[in-house]
Amino acid sequence: MKKFFKQIRWCAEFIAIYIPYCFVRVMPWPVMRGMAWLVGGAMHLLPPVRRLIRANIRAALPELPEKEVRRISRACCDFLLWNLTEYIWMNGNRKRIDRCCVPEEGAVEGLKFYRETGTRIIYVTPHFGSWEASGLMSPFYGGVKIAAIARPVRNPYLDRLLNSGNRENTPGLKIIFAKGAIRAAVAALKAGWGIGTLIDQNTRPRDGGIFVNFFGLPVPTSTAPAMLHEYCARKGIPSEILFGFACRNAEGKIVGGYRHLSKPYDQYANQAEVIQELMDISESFIRKHPEQYLWMYHRFQYIPEDTPEEVRKRFPGYAVVPKASFYSRAARGKTGEDQNA
Repeated sequence: MKKFFKQIRWCAEFIAIYIPYCFVRVMPWPVMRGMAWLVGGAMHLLPPVRRLIRANIRAALPELPEKEVRRISRACCDFLLWNLTEYIWMNGNRKRIDRCCVPEEGAVEGLKFYRETGTRIIYVTPHFGSWEASGLMSPFYGGVKIAAIARPVRNPYLDRLLNSGNRENTPGLKIIFAKGAIRAAVAALKAGWGIGTLIDQNTRPRDGGIFVNFFGLPVPTSTAPAMLHEYCARKGIPSEILFGFACRNAEGKIVGGYRHLSKPYDQYANQAEVIQELMDISESFIRKHPEQYLWMYHRFQYIPEDTPEEVRKRFPGYAVVPKASFYSRAARGKTGEDQNA
């Protein structure tokens, strides 16, 4: 019976998403843009959403006056809906992609160089600007095949629609899912694909995360980009870590490009130093365009035990000191055994 009701719920969710999805695909661009602005405004009216966004902005940018916090908060919702609806609207349609996107000068030539030399790109981006378009532009303009790491949608019907039915409409772009992502990413690298991954997710240390500095606060972040580059080096596969971005310019176009690390990989002391530089580049982009960052995420959720008191005070109210199981799978198992005893 449970399965039956789950199927009913999945079907209802699919219909609720599929109808507006189809409308977005056929809308003229100005109508799509206006709808995104209205829905973004409605989202910002929700107190839990508004509180979370503003708490994150205050934690990251405590120097900002309250008026500016409110402006960024509203604009953040607008940009989020604009990016998501426009990505659905343009994906798989060459004319629409050209209408919405423009590569940064020199970016296409650089991508073609990587493709022609067989260099695997490990393309790292935060939830900034149109991060979905960032993964789309490399294969579309540079011909570089990208396997993007994404979280699956629990609803299998929506998962097919939004991933294989939308994201994979662009030739040269495929999705690999977060569960078992490293193994799938290694297979993709062997097969000649680059890897696209998000840098600003809360990856537990027990799952390969480390704490690095982000806006002066320690946050857990995945070491996957460094791990994948080191794998390529061991196997003699040419590879390069790039920080990718796709942010809006004053005309509303999505400008896509990338930045190199400041020095060759073997000159870094360890993985943490590489990940810290990627986070520093992220922060520099976000400081320039704070309204284009996804502030409605519990990015500052975990406070390391050894955090100084003055730094602890900057964390949002939802932040917690994680348990031992956050750091160790062994501790996680022990906790479960203790509970069962």
